[in-house]
Amino acid sequence: MIAASILILAVDFGFYLTAAPQTKIFENIVCRNYLTTFGDPADTVPAEEICKSEPVQKTSDVLPGILLSVPYGVLADRWGRKPVLLLGLLGTLLGELWVRIVCFYSTVLPLRLVWLSGMWRLIGGGDITLSSIALVMVADLFSEEEIATALFRLTSIVIVSEVLATPVSAYLMTRDPWLPFMLGLGVATLGSLAAFLMPETLNDAKSRINPATVTSEDDTRSSLDGKTSVRQYIKGKLQDLQDSARLMIGSPAIAICLFALFVTSISKQSTSLLLQYTSKRFGWSIADASLLISLRGLIVLANYLLIMPALSFLLVRYFKLSASLKDLLLAQGSSCVSALGFFVMATAASRAILILGIVLFSLGAAFAVSCRSFVTSLVRPDRVGTLYSSAAAITSFGMVIASPLLAYAFRLGLRLGPAWFGLPFLLAGGMYLLGSVSLLHLRVPDRVHEE
Repeated sequence: MIAASILILAVDFGFYLTAAPQTKIFENIVCRNYLTTFGDPADTVPAEEICKSEPVQKTSDVLPGILLSVPYGVLADRWGRKPVLLLGLLGTLLGELWVRIVCFYSTVLPLRLVWLSGMWRLIGGGDITLSSIALVMVADLFSEEEIATALFRLTSIVIVSEVLATPVSAYLMTRDPWLPFMLGLGVATLGSLAAFLMPETLNDAKSRINPATVTSEDDTRSSLDGKTSVRQYIKGKLQDLQDSARLMIGSPAIAICLFALFVTSISKQSTSLLLQYTSKRFGWSIADASLLISLRGLIVLANYLLIMPALSFLLVRYFKLSASLKDLLLAQGSSCVSALGFFVMATAASRAILILGIVLFSLGAAFAVSCRSFVTSLVRPDRVGTLYSSAAAITSFGMVIASPLLAYAFRLGLRLGPAWFGLPFLLAGGMYLLGSVSLLHLRVPDRVHEE
């Protein structure tokens, strides 16, 4: 856990350090290119107020999602978690390096080439697969009753990095946005070295299931790892993917949970939109608007470390609920609160109402962790890698859909006028509400446990 904590803290700190400056650098590049078409000097950095004009705001940077999560999840269940984790780190860092190369040579290279950063993420499946494998390695080490608490603590580290990195990034941006943009990559690269200290946890997962089943699967894998033809090897890998598909389709509860997790991809995209939304609607600078991310991080941190553990204790200790039912109820409640938060943000007429929406949305941030904890109890421990990676694949697909939808909604809102600037948050709230309704159809039969 210590090595995993160091890895997550450093890598996420580095990436959060670059979030706001990347938006600012992209905005400067797009604005410079836009002004150049009207005869302005290309080497003049335009004022931020000019860059808030509608033609500039309409330009969106949608990065392609990476849909290799399931194959890498199968590899994690077969060959081990650590090799897949290291590959994911390598691909993610190379992708981030590519974005910086394109931005640095923006006078020669078109900005849309940042989309090709996804090609580097073919190595290891990208940051989404990377995060899912990290969660799997933690889930391997804890029992069903302890998984939710462990995931809350691990996710709290992500929030700590967000809270610490955002104000640092805002301060450094006042000097030069390139400073935190490059520093973030350096911190993430150094933090990735902690991955080499993490142990392999696949054997821990297998130790909690029927030994006969493990022996049978190991024999099957050995037959593939031995002197077999390439055709047999490929056939074995395709069989693994078919088993993964049966795992998802065979259980309606798993399918519903994965659909609900699909909507969480919207929240990841909405963070960058929040910066542009507040900047456009209330006239905040990107640096000032980024402080809202710190506010959100503080609330989410308090939610993970105080509110959710307290609710979990009450539901299990005094209401005698099973761990699975407790996780399901927390997921249902969190998704409803998140949907409400999005609607409040979309209709905010003042900064105070906007902050209220951010508070509500942040209080519902435990949805993904609670949902993952619940769905983990529905599969065997040695299949958790496939399950989490399938969830990552669906989340990645959600990002592919959410990015152009939210970008189009933002452009449409700009055309319709200030009252519709929050249109993408209305769309996000509707998606979260749909996920909430789907979770209401889930039932856990054993409501009461013995002391």
